[in-house]
Amino acid sequence: MTSGPDRISEVARAAAASFHVFFTGESPAPGSFASRLETVLGAIVQDLNGASSANLYAPPSNASDPIDALNLLAESCTVHPFARNLDRMLLERLAALTPRETSPRGNSAQDPDTAFFHRHAVHLAELLKDLIPEYCGILAQRSGPAVGDAVPRLRPSAVHLSSAQSALLRMKPGAVAMEVARASSDDPFSAGRIFRHRDGVFTPLALPSIRGVGDFYGFQPVRRMFQEHFKAFSEGRSNLPLLISSLPGLGKTQMSIAYSLSFPNITLIIPEPADIATGLERLIAALAKHPDRKFMLFFDDIDAATTDWYYFRSNIGGTFSLPPNITITIASNQRFPANISSRGRGCEFPMFDEIRCQEMILDFLTAKGLREPSKNLVAVIASDYVSEFGQKQFEELSPRTLVRYLDHYLSDPAKRKTLMDEANSDVVPQPDPQVFYEENVKLMRSIHGEAALEQFRKDAIHVS
Repeated sequence: MTSGPDRISEVARAAAASFHVFFTGESPAPGSFASRLETVLGAIVQDLNGASSANLYAPPSNASDPIDALNLLAESCTVHPFARNLDRMLLERLAALTPRETSPRGNSAQDPDTAFFHRHAVHLAELLKDLIPEYCGILAQRSGPAVGDAVPRLRPSAVHLSSAQSALLRMKPGAVAMEVARASSDDPFSAGRIFRHRDGVFTPLALPSIRGVGDFYGFQPVRRMFQEHFKAFSEGRSNLPLLISSLPGLGKTQMSIAYSLSFPNITLIIPEPADIATGLERLIAALAKHPDRKFMLFFDDIDAATTDWYYFRSNIGGTFSLPPNITITIASNQRFPANISSRGRGCEFPMFDEIRCQEMILDFLTAKGLREPSKNLVAVIASDYVSEFGQKQFEELSPRTLVRYLDHYLSDPAKRKTLMDEANSDVVPQPDPQVFYEENVKLMRSIHGEAALEQFRKDAIHVS
């Protein structure tokens, strides 16, 4: 027996509301059971509110055709039934969202947040017992009998997508807590958002020295690119690899980690450098078992010239495709070979010279609340930074050491007054561009050798 569209619409909206409690601020991985269920709930609501007129026999009328969405959801349930997939999704989300100290005996189910998520899990399972079968009945009633040789577009198995056999509907709170604890042990990524991968083991990692995205200065085109790139992956629009090259100290590592972690649904995996040459397929296979999570594999300090790229080429635009919930970022001091750079999105940091040094300082002063810092003050600070480098107070001229200098500048009132006085004097010191040039040449010689240095000299002249 079918039910009225108004009641089914209310049920679908209620189910969508409980679903989004578990994915607040996140997007399920594209192609996952969770993502397809989300699409089905949204498509049913839109259809029953008059946004579409889905028909079992007519072609799709718009991009949110619920029959297409139901067929994809049914496809996700060919190995395990709908109820089992739903239970797994909810238990994994409960494991990620409830306190790690939850007792297997259920003692901490008294925690208000834990009880809140448990209630929504059971509520969603209850709503999904009949929602899809009854909606399919509405589709059949609306479409009427087939005319001529018309064949229904809906997969027969979609009619039976029901949570009636969900284990969550039969569990007491204590048993739910035990299943959550079991899900936590089965899911190594419920323990945090940053993991080191070594010898097949994922170990939670703390990186307290990583700055937030609001604590980077200058290099604005690069920062915008990082923001857009990881936003696209977070939203399921792209998982194209990011290939970053620059001289040391410009921010490859800090920015890669900070911008990926600024999106709460991205989990950061830091493998061993050798994994890119020998263990990439095993690593990808291990992460593909968790399709409802998004993973960014960050290979840092890779020697682009000597790395064996066979497995990377095989999995990126080669024999295999990278799963949509996985992306790769590779940082190197060298430029990537042509047959590698063509398989990802390239990002090459410009050289750090006296111009970019002053851009960083201006950006820093503005961010700290100084309105329209004068060019003289920016030049004086840059000159003092170069002077301290000449006195061996810093090991390199780079954004990395400039940030350390600026932190000291901010915390030293006497220094700030001295430099302000210099900025207001008749003769304003300027940073010496020759110092930057010589340091860049020294770095490039150590990384690329003398043979490649001439081209880099031309590049330095071009970007200055």
